[in-house]
Amino acid sequence: MFGNAHGESIVFLMAGSRDAAQKRATDALAAIHGIATDDVHLYHLASLRELIDSGVSEDEDLRIFEIAWKGPSVSAWAEHPLFLTDDPTLLGKWAELYADLARELATSAVNRARS
Repeated sequence: MFGNAHGESIVFLMAGSRDAAQKRATDALAAIHGIATDDVHLYHLASLRELIDSGVSEDEDLRIFEIAWKGPSVSAWAEHPLFLTDDPTLLGKWAELYADLARELATSAVNRARS
């Protein structure tokens, strides 16, 4: 995660090690936001395995997008993540997740309107 004056950003990237990921993310975020690398502060760095192991979704591939939980349920998902990768699987899973969330929201709105 990366915090700045406009809020937090969740960043996904592929790297050979945690140190390499931190350097790549820091360099990219500094360039994107036009700030010095010393002004980029990353936190909650986690590997793919750590994200999967800490998640609760049935679909393990979606666990990487979980950011909050209420008991055994996901209460918040990553919004507007920054993908510093061209991995089609990762991008596809995020698109699938948001299509499902939009469907659930629309179904809920229709059900409320019928009540």
